[in-house]
Amino acid sequence: MAAFAVAAPPGAAEAWALRTPSSSVAIPSAIPSGSGPVTPLTSLWSATITPALGAAMAAFAVTGRARRAPAATVRRVPRKFFNFFEPQPEQDPEDPGRVAVCGEYQNMPGQLVSAEQSDFGWATVQRHDASEQDGYWPEGATGGGEVTQEWRELKLAKAREDGGQPGPSDGTGQSVVKVSLCGDAAPVQVPYCMALGYTKSMCALAMTGAHLQGALPLDEDEMPCKRALVVGLGAGSMPVWLNHTFPKGKMIVDIVEIDPAVITIATGPMGFPKSALRLGEAAAAATDAVDGAGGETLRLYPLGGEAFVDALAATGVSDYKYDMVFLDAFDKAGKVPKAIIDPEGPFLKAIPALLAPKATVVLNLLVGMSGSGSSGGSAEIRAMVSAIKAACCQPDGEVFSARTPINESSGNSLYGFLTAGREGDRTGPLKEALMVSAQAINEGFPADSLGKKLRFEFERRVKFAYQDWKPPGAEKRSTGFF
Repeated sequence: MAAFAVAAPPGAAEAWALRTPSSSVAIPSAIPSGSGPVTPLTSLWSATITPALGAAMAAFAVTGRARRAPAATVRRVPRKFFNFFEPQPEQDPEDPGRVAVCGEYQNMPGQLVSAEQSDFGWATVQRHDASEQDGYWPEGATGGGEVTQEWRELKLAKAREDGGQPGPSDGTGQSVVKVSLCGDAAPVQVPYCMALGYTKSMCALAMTGAHLQGALPLDEDEMPCKRALVVGLGAGSMPVWLNHTFPKGKMIVDIVEIDPAVITIATGPMGFPKSALRLGEAAAAATDAVDGAGGETLRLYPLGGEAFVDALAATGVSDYKYDMVFLDAFDKAGKVPKAIIDPEGPFLKAIPALLAPKATVVLNLLVGMSGSGSSGGSAEIRAMVSAIKAACCQPDGEVFSARTPINESSGNSLYGFLTAGREGDRTGPLKEALMVSAQAINEGFPADSLGKKLRFEFERRVKFAYQDWKPPGAEKRSTGFF
């Protein structure tokens, strides 16, 4: 199932940088907060302490410059970082799931809505008040009365020794969604709101990679219907967002999830559409998908990813291809299931036959800033990425990595696989080409059914902690965090 790493709500700041012809030293002008929202400074702090700190930092910078080469210069360099000294423009102000509102649920005890026993122990849902209400309710949906919205958080908790249900503070956050409520009707996910930074980044990488490979024209009339495979449901906000964001009839999403408790929670209190739930036996599921799933464009199959793709490949249908594949599944230890990344396993054996010629694959790993984490260390990660590249990429395919911006999560590392590689000239850096495509998508992607353009910036997500990936033994080229 899906998972993310929690980080404190952030701000943005600038850092003093001392630059010489051969080096640069950045002196942060702010300190990260451990948890909770950033609190505005009092007038006493602003009037007394801030000027003193500023003077001390300036003196340090000037002194450092004097000790270095005479040619060194001091200038202010914009850095995205935590800020205690001055307000900064809000990032993605049109995004209802932006960082500025995550303090309403992050690290906050909520009210228990539901609890289901799971292979992981317990899967619980807690509700949190949402300060912003926009009245969204699907056209034609049942329900009467006022529409209200709230946050709902999916947590996984270990079984208690006394056998009881976990409490509000038990468990680790896995997914967060915003739901609309209306009368006695079932909750409905707000489809244009992704609360988790890593899911936004996965979508940004996938769509940017598709555009760079020439597989995602931005003119709606020229855009063919795309097909995406999502391995790991979580609460389902990413497939719901994809299905909503692409123009009607331009996106089909197949989701596979092996944990029945996660499916029950997602299609119940987390507001994922129950109409998406399909057959659970592998061969029947594959046939259902190929036959069009009764016209549904959002389809949830309750089985493992390896069983589903193996059955799909076995149908022999040559025109059922995925343009985007999202690998977002983990076992109890936080590792990607071996059946998904084993070079000799059924998933990587079957998936090549199901990829469109210019497909993009995105892999989510739980890996901290140190380069290791629940998903493994550097050697394990190299093996995983090598196996996926060998199975999915053509000879000219390209692979890169990025991280979820640190002000949203410190523990999600993402790998993007451009199976065909970029079109045209490859003399320039891949990072710059991706940035250009990201900008083009934000500017030119069609508005959704509500008339709204993309609500969050792609470029920032594509370039954050960007690295070109090279095969084991080759030098890795890093281009920095920002």
